[in-house]
Formats: sequence, C-alpha cells, structure tokens
Amino acid sequence: MPGVLDPFVPSSADPWNARRAAHLLRRAGFGPLPDEVDRSVAAGCDRTVDALFAFPAEPAPPAAFDDVRGAEQQLESTLETLRATKQRIDLKTHPELRDLYQEAGRQHGRAIVALAAWWMNRMATSPAPLQEKLVLFWHGHFTSAFADVHDAIAMFNQNQLFRRNAAGNFARLLDGVARDSAMLRYLNNDANRKGHPNENWARELMELFTMGIGHYTEDDVKESARAWTGWTLRDYRTGVDRRVFDFKPMIHDGGPKVFLGQAGPWDGTDIMRIILAQEATPRWVAGKLAAFFVSPTPDPALVDAMARQLRASAYDLTPVLKTLFRSGAFYRPDAMLAQVKGPVEFAVGAVRHLGINAPDWVRVYQAAGAMGQRLFFPPTVAGWHGGTSWINAGTIFARTDLAAGLISGRLGPVDDGVFPTLDAAVTRLLARPLAPHRHGTLALATGGHSSRTAVHLVMSMPEYLVA
Repeated sequence: MPGVLDPFVPSSADPWNARRAAHLLRRAGFGPLPDEVDRSVAAGCDRTVDALFAFPAEPAPPAAFDDVRGAEQQLESTLETLRATKQRIDLKTHPELRDLYQEAGRQHGRAIVALAAWWMNRMATSPAPLQEKLVLFWHGHFTSAFADVHDAIAMFNQNQLFRRNAAGNFARLLDGVARDSAMLRYLNNDANRKGHPNENWARELMELFTMGIGHYTEDDVKESARAWTGWTLRDYRTGVDRRVFDFKPMIHDGGPKVFLGQAGPWDGTDIMRIILAQEATPRWVAGKLAAFFVSPTPDPALVDAMARQLRASAYDLTPVLKTLFRSGAFYRPDAMLAQVKGPVEFAVGAVRHLGINAPDWVRVYQAAGAMGQRLFFPPTVAGWHGGTSWINAGTIFARTDLAAGLISGRLGPVDDGVFPTLDAAVTRLLARPLAPHRHGTLALATGGHSSRTAVHLVMSMPEYLVA
C-alpha cells in the first residue's frame, strides 16, 4: 500500500522539470533565479535536496554590536567606580548613570535594526537559503521580542541558536531555547523562583512550542512552573553575565511534583523529557513544519506520517525534511502555489529577482514591517499567523509600494539586463508561464515589451504573491 511520504518518481509522463524545481526552491529559500532552477532540473530531485542541507559555519555578528559593547563597558566601568566609593547609588536617578543607561539603550535600538538588515541580507545571499528559511521558521515558532528583551546581542545569540540547530535535533534545540537568555527574559523564567513560580514559560512551552492546547491541564502548568524555578541568568549586573544561563539551586523548588501523570522531584530537564515522550509532541512539531513548507492546511495523513518519522528519528529534523522534500505529496498540485508569501519572503525574493546587489536593507526591513512582519518584533508569543492573514487592502498596497521603490532604483541599483523581454521577466519573477488570458492582458498593457513598468505589473499580480 503506497504511503503518503513515498518519494516522487519522475517519468516521461511526469518529469522532474522547472515547475517542480522552482516549487522546491521557493519553499526552501527566497525567490529562486532562473539559473538556480536550471541547475536543479539538471541535478535532479535527490541531488537538489541533498545540496539544500549543506549549511555553512556560523557568521560573525553585525559591526553595530561593537558600539553596543562599548556602551555597556562604559556603563559597567562607571558602576564599578561608583561602587568603590561605597556611596548609596540610585541607578534610576543618578545623572551620570541615567545618561549611560539611555545611551546603551539607544545602541541596542540601533543594533536590532542592523541585525534585521544583516539577517535579510543573509537570506538573499547565503549559499544555504534553506538554513535561513528554517531560522525564519524557528523565529516564528520560538518567539521572543526585542520590545520585551531590550537586548540586541541576546536576540542575535538566539538567532544563531536557531541557525546552529536549523535542521538538527528538535530536542537539542528545545533545550537550547530553555536556556536562552532572550527567551528566559521574554517569558520571565529568569524571575521564576521557589515560592513564587512564574507560569509564562511553562504554559507557552506546552501550548505553543511542543504540544498544543488540549494535551495538558492547568495543574500541569503549575507543576511545570515549579520545576522550572532556578533556571535563570548568571548576573544582571554585566552585559555578558546577563546573557549566560545559570541554574541556581537556592531558588529552585526541589519538592515532589506531578506532571502529565508522572510523579517525581522534577526540574526543567525532566519536564522536557516527559513532554518529548508524549504522542502529541511530534505531531505538533510535524504539523507546524507541514503548514510552513507544504500548505496552511496540510493533509492530516501527511502530518501523521511526518510525526511517526520524527519520533522514529529521535527528533532529528534533517531526515524528516529530506523525506518531505522528496515526497510525491510535496509536489501535488494542491500543494504547489498554496502558500502566500510572507512579507520578509516577498521582500527578499523581490530584491533577488531585480538583481539588486547592495539594497538599502534597513528600508526594505521597514517596508516588510509595513506589510505585517517586523523581524524581532512578533506581535504576540504566538508569532505571525501567516497565510491569508498577510493579505489585506493595506498590506497589498505596501507590497506594490515596495516593488515600485525597488524597481525605481531608490533602494539600490536594479539590473535591467535580467529582463530583456517580457517573457524573460515573467519567467524570472514567476518561474512559470502565465495563463494565456493573463499573459494576453499583460502583453496588451505593456505593448508586449519588457520595461520597469512591465516588471512592476507582474510583481503586483496575485501570481507573484504566492509560493
């Protein structure tokens, strides 16, 4: 009996062609270009999928972080000097400290914008676009917001955590997130202590990150919160130490707990172990991956098959993703062009399609925010809902406005040579032909010629909004 994850087998009647190659490269990256599609067609499905997982080493942080560290070091040096006088110091009202705190805050504010621009540039230029696509997925899954964390370096460290574990082991990634300084501060587990348990992390861990509503009780949330007491940060007094995880036994509740039906003196490590053993967990993770890479409403049988493989692989993600990208289900007609491009995906793909080598990424980032997705500022702990929620009258205008700004050259020089004809423009932007009546309407509107106006028309079409 055939399985839902059985591989796609090309044949003369059903070949591996540009349409399927472009579909894979769109879902696993950002705005594939014609030469990339051609190479994928020549390589075949299996070799293309394998090449997607060749991830490079971790990149260095943006240069703006040097200014952040300089401001923090000046603040810490001044604090040390004042403490040496053994005078009573009010950190909020002391004039010198107040100015230094404000300057450090300004530098973090500048650095988070620089970080977002740096990351969008990596999406556009990385030799491993799937790695950055997965970082974007985890950024929307394990959300943390700069507006609550107020630390650009902590946000960068979390971004690197997602990059290191992009297609690695989910259990290892979960453990890293539980110890991540941005997450500890975002969901307040840094303040979770014996006698005063904070339930934020304990609740979202189950509701959004691992199992979903309906698989735990309020008592499980309370017992889990007790188990996570003492999982905190080393020291708030220095920039470095407030980004280092520390388990502090003195504020940990080591008493007996009952969590998901299991009794013991559990701590956070035990909670993760118990959660990962639940049947709901691999299905929840598989469902999120399927909704991101396949369809907003994936086939339940596909999700079940991915969940079984995820459990069988002890939560290793690469085998599951490779199987998915090679499966016939991934290339079904109802899966192709079923996703609405998110604002960041739209913006990065547009930069690539227009051949802009050095865009003004800060303004592109701001435009993506106007379209509804501001990196490092998710609207809620649930992240962005995606799908058709990306599209409304305001965001459609913002998309066409960004396209116009890019095409005009205001955000970076456009390579007009990549659009020699109208058909070449359609192929580059859509990686597929338009329906005859749509092509006829476009040809009539443009006189059959390629121009920046013709390119803007194509980028404003519904066909360009889907991936």
